[in-house]
Amino acid sequence: MAKNRKRYQRRLDVGSIISLFSLAVVVAVVACGFVGIKNAHIERSDLRRTLEEKIVTMEKEVDTIDLRIAVLCDRRVLTASLLRYGSKLVPIMSSEELSGLPAELPEALAFGNNLESENHH
Repeated sequence: MAKNRKRYQRRLDVGSIISLFSLAVVVAVVACGFVGIKNAHIERSDLRRTLEEKIVTMEKEVDTIDLRIAVLCDRRVLTASLLRYGSKLVPIMSSEELSGLPAELPEALAFGNNLESENHH
């Protein structure tokens, strides 16, 4: 009876062992590829998060600098500076309205330097 039991047992030949080994290698390569892709995705996400945090920090710095500039360039200080340097720029008061301007400025008025240069020639 012992011989009959062994007769029905299958033995692994060399081809079966090689096919099982190659199947294990393919599964291992796929698993390593999946882990590599997942790690790259996590790394990109971390980089994106870091850059977004830097952007938020820079935007806060810009807002702080804008507030400092607004404090330093008060309307009264700007008006005094324009008057002191004799600038032709005049601060626009909020109550003034721009009316009476033509829809399109003539080219000579739009480029004021051209008009003056033509008169000097």
